[in-house]
Amino acid sequence: MYDLVKKIKKHWDYGLGRTALAAICAHSVSISIGICQGYSAILLPQLKASPNIEINMEQASWLASFGAVTNPIGAILSGLLAEWCGRRRSMQFSSIPFLIGWICIGLAEDIDVLYTGRLITGIASGMATASYTYVTEISTANTRGIFQALGPVSASFGILLTYTLGYFLDWKIVALISCTFSFFTLITLQLLPESPSYLHHVNKKEEALKSLTWFRRNIVVAQDEFAAMKLSADNSDEKDFVATFCSSGTLKPFAILLVLFFLQETSGIYAILFYAVDFFKDAQVNFDEHISSIIVGCIRFLMSIFGAILINKFGRKLLCMVSSCGMSLSMLGIVAYFEYFEIFGGEIVWPTIPLICVISNVFFSMIGMLPIPWILVGELFPTRARSVMGGVVICLAQIFIFLSVKFYPDMIYYIKFSGTCGVFLTASILALLFSKFFLPETKNKTLEEIEEHMRNKTLFGIENKGFSASEDDLEQDRLGRTNIYTIQVT
Repeated sequence: MYDLVKKIKKHWDYGLGRTALAAICAHSVSISIGICQGYSAILLPQLKASPNIEINMEQASWLASFGAVTNPIGAILSGLLAEWCGRRRSMQFSSIPFLIGWICIGLAEDIDVLYTGRLITGIASGMATASYTYVTEISTANTRGIFQALGPVSASFGILLTYTLGYFLDWKIVALISCTFSFFTLITLQLLPESPSYLHHVNKKEEALKSLTWFRRNIVVAQDEFAAMKLSADNSDEKDFVATFCSSGTLKPFAILLVLFFLQETSGIYAILFYAVDFFKDAQVNFDEHISSIIVGCIRFLMSIFGAILINKFGRKLLCMVSSCGMSLSMLGIVAYFEYFEIFGGEIVWPTIPLICVISNVFFSMIGMLPIPWILVGELFPTRARSVMGGVVICLAQIFIFLSVKFYPDMIYYIKFSGTCGVFLTASILALLFSKFFLPETKNKTLEEIEEHMRNKTLFGIENKGFSASEDDLEQDRLGRTNIYTIQVT
């Protein structure tokens, strides 16, 4: 025990402890995002069984999708607020609509107030994504991956908590309990300094160095990072608005992330999340659907922790490939299972097969395709465009989520469950190919190195060779002792 205390104290003294604590506080807002995402899964079954507020299928789909439809508004607000007021203030502002929305839902007596509460919490969820930018900018290259992965871990905890509370408690009580996490985020963020990169970006150089020193607990390390930050800003050739947002360093990440998020949503990750209980009914799983959703929530939470460990050890590119491959195989199992009985008829047997396939799909999604696109939002864009373009990309991603959630019931109705899973299968296969041939590797790269690569200048080589080389090879390359060749890509 004494050795453990000494190790914790050592990490704290060298700055890692403060950065970890700040990352946990920043990503606490993701707990509220997870609650918002998982809430429809407990709300809809309880409403359908309750005589107080009667809803039809159309209203149910709107209640589910309203948790996502206003996310784009929140994402745009988040980008603008993060640029004008700072990353920390932007996250704090997101707590206010969360509080208002949960209170509306908790006190709702008719469908219109429920709609209002879902719309407001949807705005808050979009605003809360500034946490990824903040954590990216306070972390070192070696710790950025695992600290960023705390976002999906926190969201998965929020989802599991919602599924569990919804099994025992009324949906109104769950909504009011959710307010506590908004208060926690609002208070704890007030105790943290602003992002050093943002302070440097707005010409508050002295405050930026103080912030770096607070996080690193080492003035020499802080000064080195500050010098690198200044050099990157001086070398940037995007000095005005048009040059910044129309440069290859901004447009390339935008295109990569847009495609990646589109494939993420069409692979069914969020459809399963928002309709967890109904999905198990459609899959004809021979278990209590509420218990099944809690089991999946537990697996999702545990796998998000495991995924955080993997992200710190393996590259983003490899994990996305493994993740999309596993998702493809699990969806193939579901499609084959239901197609067999649709073609040959007969009574459905082995009902545990769909459950195993769904669990496998959640398992593989959590190690790559769900968390990594959100992590890359904070990594790929240059500092001058990071908050605004991050908001734009997340806005479009939230639109994709809304569309996938809104039209899931229609897909089930028109092309049946097996056809819907066939769409998810196709998207997972395309995600595998995209990750293999187009996704850049960012593990153990500083933000300045990633920005340089995205500007298409010679750095570590072409995408699938130099920029995906191992850390040891890259270190040898810096010392001039290896045969990694670099070329200019135009």
